[in-house]
Amino acid sequence: MQDILIARQPIFDREYKLASYELLFRNSSQQKSDEHMTAQVISSALLDIGLDKLSGGYKININAPASLLLSDLEILHTLPPSQVGIEILETVPVTEAMIDACKKLKDKGFTILLDDVVYAPHLKPLIKLADIIKVDLPQVKNLAEEVRTLRQYPVKILAKKVETYAQFEQVKGLNFDYVQGYFFSRPEIVKGRKIASSKLAILRALQKVMTAQAISDIHNVIKHDVSLSYRLMKYINSVSFGLKQTIESIEQALALLGLNNIRRWLSVLALATLGQHKTSELLKTALIRAYILEEIAKQRHEKEVGDDFLLGMFSILDALLNVSMQDAVQDLHLPTGVREGLLDPTTDMGQKLTMCKALEQGDWGDVEKWVMGGKRIEITCITRIYIEAIAWSDAQASELSS
Repeated sequence: MQDILIARQPIFDREYKLASYELLFRNSSQQKSDEHMTAQVISSALLDIGLDKLSGGYKININAPASLLLSDLEILHTLPPSQVGIEILETVPVTEAMIDACKKLKDKGFTILLDDVVYAPHLKPLIKLADIIKVDLPQVKNLAEEVRTLRQYPVKILAKKVETYAQFEQVKGLNFDYVQGYFFSRPEIVKGRKIASSKLAILRALQKVMTAQAISDIHNVIKHDVSLSYRLMKYINSVSFGLKQTIESIEQALALLGLNNIRRWLSVLALATLGQHKTSELLKTALIRAYILEEIAKQRHEKEVGDDFLLGMFSILDALLNVSMQDAVQDLHLPTGVREGLLDPTTDMGQKLTMCKALEQGDWGDVEKWVMGGKRIEITCITRIYIEAIAWSDAQASELSS
């Protein structure tokens, strides 16, 4: 697994609920064939990582190039069909051998997805076998016509690279069954809309937490908010939090965790509350970024690793509030480095956050460029941290949602 780069991207249904994940991967050495790379990542996912850690209980879709489908189908047959979908890349040739390989996977019970489809008659044999057709929005000139053509076949249609809420509404209007893209992590800005009073109350409490100079200051915030007190106690005593002793009072929690730790976990709780009407993937994204940035800071022996955690968490604040990031942090007291990282991608913190976003989107070149800039960390170490972050964030999000 050490020379494999992995990224996980969510796929939503038309009701904006998580349906599955696509697993993206690349060989960091860039010297091995697509076939070997795919076989290696499948083996790593099964043996080294475990599909459960990558999937969070949802189906995982894995890309399968022509070389793998035609020469070593046995590797794919070792996967559990109920947990894995096979994505047939747009580069595969539509030959009798390819059709036969897809039929075998279909008969085994795998979900078959065709990637980056622009309809053409020669694709009919594969379309008839497919369960899901993936349409890359930037590649299609007439989206409505493409959908009408594909609806002749008994397949589900997925819109790929949906990057804005306007595009999300467009594909919903065309009755796409699934959507994939990073629209969910963007703010849905509507001119003249104000932040709801309920969210302002949470932000004011968060402001008091961030400016607290002593544990007693935070205690004064918590004791006036019964809901926050309850959620904090429940969260701290959850399995995912990992404490060996049961915490029985807010005073005990504050004394045990200390000012910096309690500040960050209250920030997590506050942001989770702000995101109650958003997809849980948004909170997972923040948790993954927070974990990655903090662990990278630890690996590089930086001093203020807590700021890196906060940078990851607050990186979704604009999407939670549906305002620009400038407006989101305007009245919120944040550490200088965190504020700079959120607003200026050229700062050191901003560059780290940009790298983190590139990592989750599978933009490996940008990740490698950041690493090569003398960052004192190996890219294989970042991959390991990312995989740990996925499992950790899934567990935290599950506890927070309950």
